[in-house]
Amino acid sequence: MIRRPRRPGLTLIEVLLVMALLLILGAVAYPTLSAMYGDVRVKAAADEVRAAWTEARAQAIEDGRAYRFSVEPGTGKFRVAPDAGDFWDGSGGGPTDDSAPPAHIQEGTLPNGIVFDVSADLPSDGSWTTVVLFNPDGTCPQDVEVTLKEDDDSTPVVVRVRAMTGAVTVRKKSSGDR
Repeated sequence: MIRRPRRPGLTLIEVLLVMALLLILGAVAYPTLSAMYGDVRVKAAADEVRAAWTEARAQAIEDGRAYRFSVEPGTGKFRVAPDAGDFWDGSGGGPTDDSAPPAHIQEGTLPNGIVFDVSADLPSDGSWTTVVLFNPDGTCPQDVEVTLKEDDDSTPVVVRVRAMTGAVTVRKKSSGDR
């Protein structure tokens, strides 16, 4: 009987065993990584809302007219435009007065899966619910909070604007919040 020399290599069983171990490790790590990624997306959405509020406040001061930040509740859609019916009636335009500065209109959508959770007592104009109104002096009529949340179990984030100063803050929603 002639004996063949052994070749170095792996058997099919060894390869399948390593693949199974990698699959189990991935299944254990996925929920942790997924939750961490969800929190990052909610924070990014809060930064986007904060930027839109800051831009709306700056435009209100610069143009000398009130600007409105409105959302479609339960979605991630938002809009910033002057607080005049011509900008919110669905025509997309505004007054054609040439003496007024051109209006700043911004429409945006939060990252996929992030939605606005707003109070039901906020004023609504068709499909848009007004969250914040920035006066020409940079103030707001009242303090306002909006909650951003994702479909999964990531921690919701609250974005708040102070009435007298127009300052915007972002914080994680605690269990004691309404």
